[in-house]
Amino acid sequence: MKTVIYLDVLLLTNFLIAYGLLSAAGLLAGLRGRFGRMAAASAAAALTALAILWPEQPYWMQLLYKLGTGAAVAAIAFGVRRPRRFLAAACWYTALNLLLAGLCILVILRTGSPLLQTGNLAVYLRLSPLLLVGLTGACSLAVWLGLRLFGAPERPGKTAGLEVMLCGTPVRLRAALDTGCHLKDPITCLPVLLISYPAARSRLPHELCTFLDTWYEGGRADPPPGFSLRLIPCATAAGHTVLPGAAVPGIGLISPGGVLSRGSGAVAFTRQPFDGDYEALYGSDFF
Repeated sequence: MKTVIYLDVLLLTNFLIAYGLLSAAGLLAGLRGRFGRMAAASAAAALTALAILWPEQPYWMQLLYKLGTGAAVAAIAFGVRRPRRFLAAACWYTALNLLLAGLCILVILRTGSPLLQTGNLAVYLRLSPLLLVGLTGACSLAVWLGLRLFGAPERPGKTAGLEVMLCGTPVRLRAALDTGCHLKDPITCLPVLLISYPAARSRLPHELCTFLDTWYEGGRADPPPGFSLRLIPCATAAGHTVLPGAAVPGIGLISPGGVLSRGSGAVAFTRQPFDGDYEALYGSDFF
């Protein structure tokens, strides 16, 4: 028996399935991909399904292809700046694909449909595209309900616009509340605003960027004028470290009526990016 495969249906169906599974994998890994990246990753995942049309390859090559394309799709969707989160998303995406395949096989066993074609570890099931998309939605719904019932990875809640004076220049940043952020300036004991240097780099003064680049490369450089250097101790799950920071003369809260001054404070810079549309984190005692 020969099965006729319609490429337009195959690609569109796999695009929708991949988008749903990537969304669920992102929820489980505590990641959120932008729409453009998610769409690009889903399109790449749909193209990988064309392997079913290729000549049969050795098993080790098929397995390597599946693992490699799964990791590549997750990388396109979420990036690799946080390796552990990326690895978790890639594993969840693979596991959800297996779950979906199991649901499809269950439907086939229930209906007795013999229309099944495989090739290079790709499976073509002669099921309705709407049914396949519906099963994908069921997988995503199960993930969503599970996270609602048993708790999702914590993400910062409240966000605020802040204006910070750095090297005599007002810098505006988007900051999120993180109740686990308890950094303190060792001299003034003031709570510290933690800034992601990769996320905020485009907004910082050039001389400050030059100093921080030299710092992270292990070199020595004098702090720029107006930058009162502080060494901020930081303890994380990975261990203890010291972050470059500074005492700042003014931190303001951006409101619809203007900038409300909150007085002097301190900031620290980390090389780690944050998962979200913000460049800084502040603790519950910051204000």
